[in-house]
Amino acid sequence: MKIIATKSTLLESINVVQKAVPSKTTLPILEGILFDAKSGKLKLTATDLEMGIETTSNVDVIEPGKIVLSSRMVGEIVRKLPDSDVEIETAEGNLVSIKSEGSKFKIVTLPYDEYPELPVVKKENGITIKQNILKDMIRKTIFAVSTDEIRPILTGVLFDVSGEELTMVALDGFRMAVKKNVIMNDNNFKAVIPGKTLSEIGKIINDNEENINIYFSKNHIQVQIEDTIIISRLLEGEFINYKQIIPAEYKIKTKMSSNLLMEACDRAALFARDSSNNMIKFEINDDMMVIMSNSQNGDVHEELKIQKEGSDIEIAFNAKYFIDVLKVIESEEITIEFTTNVSPSIIRPVKDEEYLYLVLPARFKKNS
Repeated sequence: MKIIATKSTLLESINVVQKAVPSKTTLPILEGILFDAKSGKLKLTATDLEMGIETTSNVDVIEPGKIVLSSRMVGEIVRKLPDSDVEIETAEGNLVSIKSEGSKFKIVTLPYDEYPELPVVKKENGITIKQNILKDMIRKTIFAVSTDEIRPILTGVLFDVSGEELTMVALDGFRMAVKKNVIMNDNNFKAVIPGKTLSEIGKIINDNEENINIYFSKNHIQVQIEDTIIISRLLEGEFINYKQIIPAEYKIKTKMSSNLLMEACDRAALFARDSSNNMIKFEINDDMMVIMSNSQNGDVHEELKIQKEGSDIEIAFNAKYFIDVLKVIESEEITIEFTTNVSPSIIRPVKDEEYLYLVLPARFKKNS
């Protein structure tokens, strides 16, 4: 194999596929990237056997061929090369030379015939969605995915497709994020995508209005983003019936500035982090919300003007669960709906009716 490519083209392709290279593996071949050059195209492939990424770029192919190079090594080398053309050529003794201007490296190759092929996805269902919409939906749900492998199904995000509506749901047993949007589709189906896969998809897609196609088979998802294909297994099992978890009514509804609440909670979390339960407490009386936290190092008291319907309430939350959602809400104002201080509360952006966040309160001792 012998190719010539610009450094920027090569580095961009390596950076994309490296997202599928496992950080730890018992199979050394998976630590590599497969280079496949032919007909003026260079296809790079990486996989951890759960997710695979394949990206194609235009290069000058002088001699077609395949090689597997250490992902870490080739990435570091190309990153440090001059901003010029890069020549990659196979040499004798399982070596590959990488040259650019006055720099020349030789690195050992891995056997390309041992590299696993990516699965072929039977396109049984599919949706079309704008890249910026999907990116936003991922950002507003992914943080609520469970990291606990005891319930593997919750380590993924539910895609609930009903005609032209896509609902994405993530929950970890303590909070739940639900985001809806309109898509191009005429089927009804559900699939649970691993959180790691969706997180990487979110990093690869652009913040523009270009459409991307997502295909589903029984066991896999395939995402086509311009010259890049991402293939991942789907999680098996039944996702929780999220609609049953959402309270049908509330007793107290408050409305406030999302930025001011974020800043107050951020300050309150300084002491909450020092406590054993990372808890911040809310006292809601008339048109005032008091946010408090304390630890052995001290305490904090924040006051925030609000609009309120219903009675007063004292309630507490894990600071992280509360701040996580405030970071992704763009609306200037939010509403928070309460039922009791032991029931789930609902946070909604005022300017986004298609998003809601449910969070369970923390237990606390009431002041006497």
